[in-house]
Amino acid sequence: MPTIAIANQKGGVGKTTTAINLSAALGELGRRVLLVDIDPQANATLHVGLVPEQQERTIWTAMQMVAGPQDSGELQQQDLRQLLDSLWEERPFPKDGVPITKRPNGNPFDLLPSNLELSEADLALAAAVSRERRLATVLSAITDYDYIIIDCPPHLGVLTLNALTAADAVILPLESAFFASKGMNQLFRTVLQVKQALNPKLSIMGILITRVDQRTTHSRQIATEARTALEKRVRVFETEIPVNVDLADASAAGMSVLLYSPASKGAACYRRLAREVEAVYATQAH
Repeated sequence: MPTIAIANQKGGVGKTTTAINLSAALGELGRRVLLVDIDPQANATLHVGLVPEQQERTIWTAMQMVAGPQDSGELQQQDLRQLLDSLWEERPFPKDGVPITKRPNGNPFDLLPSNLELSEADLALAAAVSRERRLATVLSAITDYDYIIIDCPPHLGVLTLNALTAADAVILPLESAFFASKGMNQLFRTVLQVKQALNPKLSIMGILITRVDQRTTHSRQIATEARTALEKRVRVFETEIPVNVDLADASAAGMSVLLYSPASKGAACYRRLAREVEAVYATQAH
């Protein structure tokens, strides 16, 4: 079951748009998809038609259930025998502890929602044991999906580290109007550090060039320069995501662009991206 993080430390690059619409495009292909919102801004939750503040159980609720020995008051009350028993006892994360919303607003995927309470994570997990593995532990209880897509926050904090530690692969959206090699190098280094220290299976699936405005020479030129500079080191998806009013309108309507405007250019692009993602895993299987 592939788990794919959509990550970039810069906001406004189409990260959430990609997470939602890639999930929808894979769902349209008949794949069982879970979208995980691990951003305290909860844009993915909001843009699939839910009200974040009304979500009583979220990804943060589940992550708080993963107790380590430094942050569980119960362990301080146990005697030596109980502590030793706890040390050797395997406790899989309970599946009913994962608050999944089925097909929110008719979208062809399920959602593990977020809200602003998730902003507590950086402070709450500061001294916690295995703080980077909380999300991986939660997702270990989930076995009935073909894909898990994780929408990351627009910064490289503990929540993004959790996503990269839980993922098999990461897709990096890159806005065509703003290609900065320094910023990409920082993100590459973070992925490499996570791979070396926390998650040996992690790989960069590819760069996705987004917000391409075909009306402007500058946007097209930057997209070409980014592709030329990066494809020597990493896959750059053939699909490019255009500036498209239907993408913005679909988000405002609380649904994917494939549901909101199936015949739009934005929908066609995310269908192509889904086929590229499927092709990556088909190649790896042979």
